[in-house]
Amino acid sequence: MRAETRFPFGSVVPLWSRQIPYTMAKFFFFEKVVQMFYDKVFTQPKDTYSKPTQLGITFASGYIAGVICAIVSHPADSMVSQLGKAENKGKSMGEIAKQLGVKNLCTKGLGTRVLMIGTLTGLQWWIYDSFKSAMGMGTTGGGSAKK
Repeated sequence: MRAETRFPFGSVVPLWSRQIPYTMAKFFFFEKVVQMFYDKVFTQPKDTYSKPTQLGITFASGYIAGVICAIVSHPADSMVSQLGKAENKGKSMGEIAKQLGVKNLCTKGLGTRVLMIGTLTGLQWWIYDSFKSAMGMGTTGGGSAKK
């Protein structure tokens, strides 16, 4: 089976094509969304909001960042899944993409992925900020410096 699916090294390029943009989007958009919430929605100083409110902002920001991650990484993740199928043995990524079509590669299963990755990413950031808060470091963000 391994020879048929090119596991593990036949998947390295598509895995990196998924994981690198996913991780970059996860951190970049989380920080930007937290900042946007504190700049545009929760405009009072961060320390005037309760910890549960701050952690709610963290979760919502993580969820939104996760949705973006899912969208950004979905085509490459779909390709990784296709490469693992025995019926695609010997096919190039280009052949598989042409066979599936760009629309299917980018959208098939995306709704489920958005729900799953959004929730997982929101929870990851919530756990991270909960730990930081418990250790006395506070939650992420606080808005842009006012000029």
